[in-house]
Amino acid sequence: MDYLEHLRFLESLTPEENEKIINGLVNTAPDSQWPDGMPASIDPKLVLIGVSYGNAPNREAEESRKENGDYFHSAPCAVKHENSHFYYPDTRRYWEKLRYLSHSFFKRHCPNITENQAISLTTHVNLGTGSAGFATKKDVEELYVKWVSKLLNKIHSPDLVILFGLNGILKDDEISDWWNSEYGLLVNWKKPDNTQSFSSYTVRNLTFREWSVRNSMNHPIRLVIWPNHPSRAPFSDLSIWEQSVNEYMDKYANQAQ
Repeated sequence: MDYLEHLRFLESLTPEENEKIINGLVNTAPDSQWPDGMPASIDPKLVLIGVSYGNAPNREAEESRKENGDYFHSAPCAVKHENSHFYYPDTRRYWEKLRYLSHSFFKRHCPNITENQAISLTTHVNLGTGSAGFATKKDVEELYVKWVSKLLNKIHSPDLVILFGLNGILKDDEISDWWNSEYGLLVNWKKPDNTQSFSSYTVRNLTFREWSVRNSMNHPIRLVIWPNHPSRAPFSDLSIWEQSVNEYMDKYANQAQ
């Protein structure tokens, strides 16, 4: 797919068309308002899914948010700028790592795409609204699990969905039932279609788990659970994180050809 052409289409929407799409997305949210800390595209081709808001706030950034409500913007939009929550300077560099991931995915297909353009086609959502430091089943919420699954099945048609810190959680029978409930994207979380080792990392075995499914609009979607959360070892080391991204995206691009 020509992702830059897709972005140009989104940019060409009239203000009325854009507002209609945004309002429609906001109305799907569990609280009828877009959740803070979940920066979104109006039509993403890459979706990133985490557990919760996280517990590494930046004091100066939080003060800026209080002074200017549009700073670190999360609501769906066609074009993201540096006031997007994707630029939130958390102490664990989580958002920096996700920007690198997003840019790496899109530039494998569109070498001239910029980071801002890449994140404009990326949505990040969480399965809970708390501030978990170490994710467990109790940190995800039924309404948000069902909402995200429905977004992928009925509303959006991304090409790639990447999940962080959710392998054990989504295999739980109760959480899996929430995900696979009515209107959700059906996934057998206990049985991946494929596994790939993070072969460049030899200290211990780390595995990418992949599923290939189609949503209700018959759009093929690749889902992958990353070997570990971006803030957890070994990915707390930025260089190892980037290595994992490059290895996976190279393989993904080769498979897509």
